[in-house]
Amino acid sequence: MRVRKGTGLKVFGALVVIAAIGVIAILPPAALDTGALTPEPGGTIVRGAYHIHSVRSDGSGTVESIAAAASRAGLQFIILTDHGDGTRPPDPPSYRSGVLTIDAVELNTTSGHYAALGLPATPYPFAGTAADVIEDVHRLGGFGIAAHPGSPRPSLAWLAWDAGFDGLEWINADSEWRDEEWWPLARTLLTYPVRAPASIAAVLDRPDGVLSKWDNATQQRRVIALAGADAHARLAFRARTDPDVSSIHVPLPGYEWSFRAFSNHVVLDGPLTGHALIDAPHLLDAIRQGRVFTVIDGLATPGGLDFSISSVQGVARMGEPLTTEGPGTLRARMAAPPGTTLVVIRNGTRLTTTQGDVELSLPPGPAAYRLEAYLPSGPGTPSVPWMVSNPIYVGLGDPSLLSIGDAAPLSRIPARLTEAAPEFGRGDASAVAFSEPRPGTRAGEPPAVWTFALSAGTARGQFAALQIPITGGLAPFDRVRFTVVSDRPMRAWAQLRATVGTPERWGRTFYTDEEERIVDLRLEDFQPIGGNAAAKPPLDKVDSLLFVVDTLNTLPGGTGTITISQVAFVR
Repeated sequence: MRVRKGTGLKVFGALVVIAAIGVIAILPPAALDTGALTPEPGGTIVRGAYHIHSVRSDGSGTVESIAAAASRAGLQFIILTDHGDGTRPPDPPSYRSGVLTIDAVELNTTSGHYAALGLPATPYPFAGTAADVIEDVHRLGGFGIAAHPGSPRPSLAWLAWDAGFDGLEWINADSEWRDEEWWPLARTLLTYPVRAPASIAAVLDRPDGVLSKWDNATQQRRVIALAGADAHARLAFRARTDPDVSSIHVPLPGYEWSFRAFSNHVVLDGPLTGHALIDAPHLLDAIRQGRVFTVIDGLATPGGLDFSISSVQGVARMGEPLTTEGPGTLRARMAAPPGTTLVVIRNGTRLTTTQGDVELSLPPGPAAYRLEAYLPSGPGTPSVPWMVSNPIYVGLGDPSLLSIGDAAPLSRIPARLTEAAPEFGRGDASAVAFSEPRPGTRAGEPPAVWTFALSAGTARGQFAALQIPITGGLAPFDRVRFTVVSDRPMRAWAQLRATVGTPERWGRTFYTDEEERIVDLRLEDFQPIGGNAAAKPPLDKVDSLLFVVDTLNTLPGGTGTITISQVAFVR
């Protein structure tokens, strides 16, 4: 049979039309226009994106191009969080393409990633347990956000829910697509070229587990929540590491479209001045105080929210504590599409649900109150909240982030510090000398002056150690205590070594600097190092206490002196 000329072209055209009709049929609705909400007198609301990666780590865009994309998306600020250890000096805040650009860092911990904001260059690499990294970030005046806490990828999920993190990402774009089935992802790829922000928003759903963890934490202390864009513009095909260093990738989803999918709205006391060195601390302080709400712009934009609780003691706005023993009134107004439902959540439980603005008399008792707003037909199962506020804390005060440890120990057994011996790796150096006891210390306890040097080059397992022998194990004891001072700020290990078939180690890091301090470490907090079979050290088999410096918190080529005294096991 002979096919007429042009028939093939017509068939191709028909297939294109059918495909176009199919895409239109599954196209998510365009974002609704909500109109703006007039802020309270003297207040300003600025929109921006947080958790962004550039070519300095595993993103595909330069800082300039990312700021330009944010400007096109209508944002006023961006916070870059390239992967690192904190030792790179952050770029000073600046305005690029009219967008306030703030440089932060995403740190690795043993329990997930931690985005540190307001952090200067660190004196040593920040790494190790979440608690230690958080302590170090606080020491330098920064604060941090647990990144992608609900990620289905184990290497990305946040595990340290008992640590003193300052905030978390209640939603994260990377986590949201990872838990989808193939069909929603295929639909997103088909509709993305036509309606990108709505297509990104279409794969979002309510992260119940993360929100529950957040609600539990806010009943004890202030914990802020942000929306993490986790923008890389780098969809890799051979991603095997975090961060991804694969060379095979496409620049999807683009920065601009990620920024149009959802945003963080920060409530300021006044407008931005246009001077970055003034505006950046102002903005970061508002975020630190929890004066932030999130809008899923791919569904409806720009949105707006005003949220307060008043009592005879005064008025508290989003993020603030309110000390009250009497009745209080919650008020909220919003710029939202018709039919939007506003949910008031008290200590993680829905208190009331209304359409439109709300004025509500509060029940007695301390509680954290926050808001979620839902569109009439939002995506996700369960449906993603279109807008999420940070809490107001009623009757809870503002507890400190970290609690002080246990009661004083009952007894103290000195360690055999004078028998300490150096250990070190190939090309490294470790030496110990003993100085005269300081005035006021017991006789026979001279301080150990330990000097070390790690070999230069790439990190390849360099280490230096000081080993103190133990006879009879540590079963009767529950902590180790010592006094330490060093020639500069650093973080080092205290490790326990036991021979269970082969030598195995468990450890905890501690901070030291030029100011002498007492360090008290609970033995139950020591974690396995390497492939140990046991999660906790077998205290009856421990034969050595070691002080160790390695490339976890010290760069290759690093040198230093640590003076250790009054080492004892206590119970």
